[in-house]
Amino acid sequence: MRPAPVGRFLYSGERRVNAMHPSPPSAPQVLATRLQASYERLWQVLSLLEPQELDKAVLPGGWTPKALLAHIAFWDDYQTRRMQAALAGTAARRGREPIQMDNDQRAQVDAHRPWTAIVAEADGARARMVQFVQQLSPEALQGTYSEGEETLNLERLIRHMVHHTQSHTQELLHYCGSLQRWTRPGLRHFFQEQYETLMAAIGGFHEDTLLSARVCGSWSIRDVLAHVLAWNEYGYHLAKGWPEPAPASLAPWQREPGESLDALNRRLLDARSSLDPIQIADGLITWHRRLLRLFDQATDEALNTQGQTWMGPLPLSGVFFEIARHEAEHAAQIWQFRADSGLPRGNPSLPR
Repeated sequence: MRPAPVGRFLYSGERRVNAMHPSPPSAPQVLATRLQASYERLWQVLSLLEPQELDKAVLPGGWTPKALLAHIAFWDDYQTRRMQAALAGTAARRGREPIQMDNDQRAQVDAHRPWTAIVAEADGARARMVQFVQQLSPEALQGTYSEGEETLNLERLIRHMVHHTQSHTQELLHYCGSLQRWTRPGLRHFFQEQYETLMAAIGGFHEDTLLSARVCGSWSIRDVLAHVLAWNEYGYHLAKGWPEPAPASLAPWQREPGESLDALNRRLLDARSSLDPIQIADGLITWHRRLLRLFDQATDEALNTQGQTWMGPLPLSGVFFEIARHEAEHAAQIWQFRADSGLPRGNPSLPR
């Protein structure tokens, strides 16, 4: 499988930023960045799958993950060539290139293709599209071009391609936390296991280590735990009111106008600045028990019911999956600190 980093999803932690302040990027540069970011996000979600799931799992749309990636690769390649032809003027004479098979027909063919070939095709197609967009002038981006009897606006199409990747990524994410994938006992075990892995990661640390050791950017272990606590609280309020929680219950987690995700995380951390490590650990225990109680009370129908989350529409089971995955992500950072410090590392489980 193509190497991919475990990404920050719903609860993106603090990022390092360049201290320099370059001039604002051009519109083509902004869109090229979004194209690349949406593709990296796709791979972050693909990295949550087991190898055998790539051509065996059935996604909500009826395709396998392998067919979905091949679908994205096809349209990246097709739309890049389409934009190139429009910009060169050749599309004005001959119109749009005809498509030989529909999406489902291609998916059937792609089912028999090697995974490595599809990965190479997808990487190459997205790289070519990003490079094409980067080289556009702002004027060319906003232009409207003839395609025979039709017209094409490059900016509108590029934005569509970003959304195209995001919508299929959401489809993958829906599967990742579904009962179809886990079964109810399996998801409950995963949820409990990741909580225990996080709590085991901090076992034996003195308070000064919890306050001084940096494990996630500038965040200490204590900061990471407070960050996890904040989002576990969010997950509880979201799940308790599912599928339509009262807006007031989620108000502290809503971004203010112009507020970045990093700024929101800092605000949530500041709101818990008075908590010492023991209080944070107690909070993690309390909210985990409350969440587990909600899980046990929910019917299978409720766990399969879709609602709106920070990450877009997901089933309730996906909320519990994301809480557990988030705990696992930050637990891994603490376990890595233990290993780097020569402390027992154990064998923490990694999220699927």
